[in-house]
Amino acid sequence: MHKNILAKSVRLALIGGAAATAFTAPAVFAADEDGAKVERIEVTGSRIKRSDLEGASPITTITTEDMKMEGNFTVADALRNSNLNSFGSFSERSGSSAQSQATINLRGAGSSRTLVLIDGKRFPGSPTLGGASANLNAIPMAAVERIDILTDGASSTYGSDAIAGVVNIIMKKNYQGIEFNVGGGSRDQDGGLTSKEFSVVAGYQMDKGNITFSFDHQDRKGISDADRSYTAASMTDFNGDGVIQAYEETAGWSIYGATVAAPDFSSTQASLLCDDLEAEYGSNVFQTVAADNDWSAGSTYCMYAYANVSYNKASVDRNTVYVDANYEVAEDVEWFGRVMVTQNQSFGRYAPPAAGWNNMAADNAHNPYGEETYGYFRWVGIGTRDGVVDDYNQDYLTGLRGTISALNDAEWEVYYHHNIADNKSVGEYYLSYSGLAYNQANDIDLGSEAGINNMKATTLTTGRATFDQWSAGIGFDAFELPGGAVAHYVGMEYFDQDFSEVYDAQSEAGLIGGSAGNSAGGDRQVWAAFYEAVLPLTDDVELNLAARYDDYSDFGDNLAPKASVRWQALDNVVVRASYSEAFRAPSLSQLYAATTFSAETGTDYPFCTSAGTSEADCSSKQYDTYISANSDL
Repeated sequence: MHKNILAKSVRLALIGGAAATAFTAPAVFAADEDGAKVERIEVTGSRIKRSDLEGASPITTITTEDMKMEGNFTVADALRNSNLNSFGSFSERSGSSAQSQATINLRGAGSSRTLVLIDGKRFPGSPTLGGASANLNAIPMAAVERIDILTDGASSTYGSDAIAGVVNIIMKKNYQGIEFNVGGGSRDQDGGLTSKEFSVVAGYQMDKGNITFSFDHQDRKGISDADRSYTAASMTDFNGDGVIQAYEETAGWSIYGATVAAPDFSSTQASLLCDDLEAEYGSNVFQTVAADNDWSAGSTYCMYAYANVSYNKASVDRNTVYVDANYEVAEDVEWFGRVMVTQNQSFGRYAPPAAGWNNMAADNAHNPYGEETYGYFRWVGIGTRDGVVDDYNQDYLTGLRGTISALNDAEWEVYYHHNIADNKSVGEYYLSYSGLAYNQANDIDLGSEAGINNMKATTLTTGRATFDQWSAGIGFDAFELPGGAVAHYVGMEYFDQDFSEVYDAQSEAGLIGGSAGNSAGGDRQVWAAFYEAVLPLTDDVELNLAARYDDYSDFGDNLAPKASVRWQALDNVVVRASYSEAFRAPSLSQLYAATTFSAETGTDYPFCTSAGTSEADCSSKQYDTYISANSDL
């Protein structure tokens, strides 16, 4: 659904940038006229440099030209539009503390099992996503040269989170010149300018090095559910019996309107005031709906059309500064560094808080049962739940690399990588159960100004993650086979992750209605050793071997091996095969999070089919779900 919205965007070039000549490196390098060695480049999925991108593992490349042609606004858009993306990648979804985030999911294994790299270096997970998945919205589109996608397990090279594959985002380096870009776009189902962008990329070449700078600004408005026919609330009499059945024949409507459950939960009835609510707010907001098939015969709901006020896609307002530099500090020794700072703000809207009304009094005006019971209510007087999320990501990398002529020009590299992610989410107009209890204890009218103010609550979630990594490795050629020299790479790395996400005290105590989630936090240390070899058995057959050993402070250790082969059967036919073993260490939130409430959407097939309904006709609905961590995973 989101793909179509983005694909139909009309991008208007407002100003053609004043661009000087820019020099970029081609993917494949030709040999010098004097017969010197072919220059070798890094390939995603391997730490061994080679003369071309064709290795034993399949790699798909998305170029900047491809992204411009498709009208992609962000890195996340480009990856979501790829046919390699599977269901489950997260986009800028409104109404969540993660609404500013975007992820990629390869091969349907989940975004936490898809590793994201920047120039071959790990990009750590976001604290809002439990420290397990990388936030693609922290990466500037203007500074991207290309995106390589490896759809093969790579735990033997990169570690546990590369089970499904690897996304390697190659940034612009050794850039010369300056280029400006200003653009805007409108969606065919919205009026006016809905997206704006401005970027500048500049580079300066020195005798011994280069510095590349980029500033990227992107602003995209959110999308309301009501503005699309396929996401707006609707009711359809599919079987033509003249009766609308809840959830089977409704979309975008919720039991959380003004519905009261029987004390023994054997049935439900619409509130005695449902007709008054419908008269006050309209039949496109509140409506009495039959619930014979969803609850029990004779049951009714007073449903609320949440999809007529909620946002489907949150807004994005992002600024990114990116600097890449390198300098020859001595013969055969080069310093390199990278700085990337991203600030992003997002706005999203949910319908007014949906929350249970515990211990509803027997004489309550809504209660048709005359006994104390439970209600499913939409607290419309409080207002829509509006969420503002601020993300601030800092990424720093510095290192040295070079060659050792005495070891047949062996190439070595050492670097230090530091990343800090700070996220803050503020939610307005949630329900305070304490305020509700205060109103009831003091006979304050829930619909009065004082009563509504007593029930309003503001939520706060702050997340922080730090990542420190030290890595060193060396690549060299040793031994000869019929197809050429055997390339080797051996290295070690150590990284330390610290993650926390803290909810406000009222939310932690379960005293906020219409909210979800809970605090989490933890840290881990990991050290690893890895080895790779490329064996050219013949001119047409190449064998790749790799192994990686990881030792986690909180999980244990693991050895991940891999063997892959590439056979150039014909000039235009390549046959590949691989075998690998992989593992996924539990995320820090899975180990250390407090018990978390979430309103998950699902289908209760056993309950539905027990009433004689076929599985095909079973409808989905939201269920109160509680998620607990397990430190023994």
